Amino acid sequence: MNEWQKELVKVAGDMVESKERVKNRVLQQRDVKPKRPIRFALLTAIVTVCFVGFVMVQLLNKETKQSANMFNDTQLTHFENIVRINWGKQDGEFYTKEAIERYKKVVATYYYAKSLSLQYSEAELKAVRKEHYDELVMLQQSPEYAELFKKKGIENYFKMYVEPLLPMYTAKKKLDSFYLGKYPTLPNGIVQEIAAQDAIRYFDQHFAEQVKTFQEQNEIKNYSSNSHGITYVGTVIKVESNAFLFVDGAIPEDLEKLSQEQIINKYPKATWYPVLDDFPVKQGDYVTIESNRSESIDENGSVTHYGVLNHVEIVEPTVTTKLNIQNEQEVLQFFRQTEWQPIEDIGSPPDYSFMLEGVRVNVWGSYGQSLYLYKVGYGTVHLSQERSEELKKLLGIEESLH
Repeated sequence: MNEWQKELVKVAGDMVESKERVKNRVLQQRDVKPKRPIRFALLTAIVTVCFVGFVMVQLLNKETKQSANMFNDTQLTHFENIVRINWGKQDGEFYTKEAIERYKKVVATYYYAKSLSLQYSEAELKAVRKEHYDELVMLQQSPEYAELFKKKGIENYFKMYVEPLLPMYTAKKKLDSFYLGKYPTLPNGIVQEIAAQDAIRYFDQHFAEQVKTFQEQNEIKNYSSNSHGITYVGTVIKVESNAFLFVDGAIPEDLEKLSQEQIINKYPKATWYPVLDDFPVKQGDYVTIESNRSESIDENGSVTHYGVLNHVEIVEPTVTTKLNIQNEQEVLQFFRQTEWQPIEDIGSPPDYSFMLEGVRVNVWGSYGQSLYLYKVGYGTVHLSQERSEELKKLLGIEESLH
């Protein structure tokens, strides 16, 4: 029995003893001497063989179901305890939802690591055990945690609530290490989030029914842990080491005459994202991406941006009509009366795009024939219908926008 099987037995329970009892009862039939006609004995033998087969199938099915029973109410209680302490006063459903989210993430990591054949040693498991036990000892210094551990004592609390999770925490370390090798140029925090996201994606694909059942048992219905991020549209300017550099708001034509250094200087918020296994991209691709987390690292005064990628899709640059501005001074005068706001999520390629003093401005049609604009490096603005009509005339946009 390998380490994965041993730890699954710890969580799911050992079926060997019950299997042996049934098998012995069946095999005892062989010791009974036949006292009936041969044809009847032959029929009995056939029935017995079928019965043995049926029993063994049932045992295997039971073992499979037992192993697949990946969630446990006791461990869920542990996560609820942590959430209640960390989040303060919330409604009861919030605690359960957040606890299920955290518990599911831990279980998903375990099964995803297993699917990748990532195995750990007994020494690694013991090291994780010590790490998490020491963590409880440290937490006990907090009055809230001291109160939580007081009823059972820290030893019994650890054995009951945390110890069954140790194989999963150990698997997480193996998975994080594997992903650090896969994305060597990205920071650790981003890599760990990518690994967790891939684990959830795998888990939802293979164990959706088990998750649904567990949520319904805890009266959490119509609940999805899929978090939606912010959508950006722009161009891939570089691909290396399973990561790509993305410039939000730029189309491929903007980058053709610029070196990479010039691009980064012109677009200081260019962001590195991981290349997804099932959706590789190449330099020059115009893409729409969805990201729910980003991180910036300042190294010697140079800031580099990184993000976690939820989704990426290639779009055609032709969906954006490129405008050639002839009356730049008039347009500049128009924008002097504009107050740019922080960037908001658009989620689709712009309808129009033009360059103004070397800076790209994207234009979307909005409700009531008004315009929504994004000026790279400045921000966004939603124009009134009157101001929108004025800008349309300046830009030569005559047709109606959606």
